[in-house]
Amino acid sequence: MDVASDAIVVLPISSYIVFWTSLFAIAELSEGWRPAWIGDSSYAEVVVLVPDQSPDGFSAELIPVSSAGTYVAAHPGSTFLIPIDIARQNQIQERLKTDQKLSWTTFQTKRLSDNQEESTIDFMDRTDDSHGSRYRASKDKVELESYRYAADRGGMGILFLAMFVTLGVNVLLLGYFVVRAIFLCRKNARSQSTTT
Repeated sequence: MDVASDAIVVLPISSYIVFWTSLFAIAELSEGWRPAWIGDSSYAEVVVLVPDQSPDGFSAELIPVSSAGTYVAAHPGSTFLIPIDIARQNQIQERLKTDQKLSWTTFQTKRLSDNQEESTIDFMDRTDDSHGSRYRASKDKVELESYRYAADRGGMGILFLAMFVTLGVNVLLLGYFVVRAIFLCRKNARSQSTTT
C-alpha cells in the first residue's frame, strides 16, 4: 500500500474513534460526579427542613452549600437531618418537587450515627439543568463530599470541543502522512539517481 491509500483508510477510522471517545470522555469530565475539592461547587445544594405552620409542621428547601454554615443560625429550629422513615422522605421529596418544580433522579439518605447521615440528591430543575450533591449532614452542619452539575446549554460546547480534538488529531495524522510521502519520494529519487 502507498501513503495515499494508507491515509484514505486511516483518517476516517481514526476520526470516528477519536470523535466518539473524546465526546464521551469530555462529557464525563464535564458532567460527571466530582469530589468537592475539584472545581466550582457553587451549584451544589443541600436539603434543609425548616419548622413552619403548615399541616406537616415543616417546609423543605434547597439551599446552596455555601450558605449552609450560617443558615441554621438565621433560621432557629431548622435542621439538615432528613428523617430515615421512608414515608417521611417521600413526603419531603414530593414537597420539594411540587414547590420548586423539580424532577427527581435520586433522593437517598443513609444514617451514619445518631447525629449524622449521608444524603445523595440528584434532580433536574425547571430549566433542565441537572444538579447533584452527596454530603454528610448533622443537625446544624453540612460537609460536601461530591457534586455534579450538567447544564442543558453545555452540550454544544462539549460537542464542539470533541470536534476540535478530532480535527487536531486529523491534522497530526495528515502531517505524518505528508512527511512520510515526502520522505518516500526523496528516497525513491535518490535510489533512481544512484542507479543511473
